[in-house]
Amino acid sequence: MTPLGPRRALPPAGAPRMLVALTRRLIATVLLLLLAWPAAASASVKSDISAIVASSGFGGPTTGIAIWDSTTHRSIFRLHERTELKPASNMKLTTSAVALADLGVTARLWTRVYGTGVLSGDKLTGSLWLVGGGDPSLSTDIFARRAFGGAAGHLSDLAAAVRAAGIRRVTGRVNGDATMFDSRRTGPYWKPSYWQDCPPISALSVNKSLISYFGPESYKRPVLHAATVFRGALNVRGVKVGHDPRTGPLPDGATLVATEPSPRISRLVLLMNRASDNYFAEVLNKRVAVAVGMAGTMANGRHEARRYLNSLGVDMRGAKLYDGSGLSPRDRLSAHQILALLNKVSAQSYGNTLRASLPLAGVNGTLSNRMRTGPAHRNAQAKTGTLDDASALSGYVHSRNGHQIVFSILVNHRRLNILAAHKLQDRIVQALAGSRPRG
Repeated sequence: MTPLGPRRALPPAGAPRMLVALTRRLIATVLLLLLAWPAAASASVKSDISAIVASSGFGGPTTGIAIWDSTTHRSIFRLHERTELKPASNMKLTTSAVALADLGVTARLWTRVYGTGVLSGDKLTGSLWLVGGGDPSLSTDIFARRAFGGAAGHLSDLAAAVRAAGIRRVTGRVNGDATMFDSRRTGPYWKPSYWQDCPPISALSVNKSLISYFGPESYKRPVLHAATVFRGALNVRGVKVGHDPRTGPLPDGATLVATEPSPRISRLVLLMNRASDNYFAEVLNKRVAVAVGMAGTMANGRHEARRYLNSLGVDMRGAKLYDGSGLSPRDRLSAHQILALLNKVSAQSYGNTLRASLPLAGVNGTLSNRMRTGPAHRNAQAKTGTLDDASALSGYVHSRNGHQIVFSILVNHRRLNILAAHKLQDRIVQALAGSRPRG
């Protein structure tokens, strides 16, 4: 016989039922926790941002914040989001959208050279006309390399094309024509000091009319300066021009001699947004007006921007658009309007182009020295804006769980601490990048 071991204790009656019940309760608890977690995560990022704002000292009515999860189509945070504030260079977002839409992503702006008189052999008994087409990038080669990485309209190419057309001598002169735009060189209500922030606005300029790449001083007569530099470029190419340059409209009957394209509009918008270039913004704003059949004025460009944004579904009531760059102290946009713009353009064919034009956190443009670490680094793409009394940051960032979050943060104050405003904006964007919104 096999010896019997110690007798095993039998489970109490009803034990299987107890295990089943416990298992069910455990599963239900886990499910409840899983369901509650996204809401808690969403509430957490909202409370985090509330705490960031509260500790910044910028929680008053001159701060506007709107944050939207475009993956779940839910609002994450709002503060005075419908209050119209100074947007500073966030105004360039309106200029970007309408330029990409009306001019076209792949379009180019053309500078042309015409001739008047009679060409006999290599001698033009007459004059040349340099006609501006609103290319803000038209430059000498060295300026183009330094300022735009070479992506520009090149004056030297125009000069070479004139020589290639068989012209070696011009008995007359080079005339500059910038009549595509009006002759107003500044914007409404601009401060006198803004000559340092935007050279004289013109449909024809070379090197943005700057005296030097290294300083803000500019030539006060941009059209005459462009004609003068072009005469020099012709001389380098072996084309001699008899008399000093002048300015004036192209006469009827002139013959097209040469053309030079700008980079694509997509590239011009990128150059504008990365460096927050006020001159590019104002030239593109006037060029948009011309593209839709209006006179090339600042007011007409802004009228078209308002019309276009309204057509996208951005409610522009209350907004004040005085210029294309955001320099005007009377410009006004709300965080809600900027957020709506960013959301609406995402659905347009040029949406990715606009987004790619924005500075990348910690990498390039006006964000190269901000958010250089943390989850927003190489993640957030946003347009900055700075005036003495205004700071703005609006754009896109991906959360930790892959949601696309759109944000607009506007801070105005009569005596604004710009670095403190940047700290607030950066902390909010870092919190968004590190969050896990529900949905």
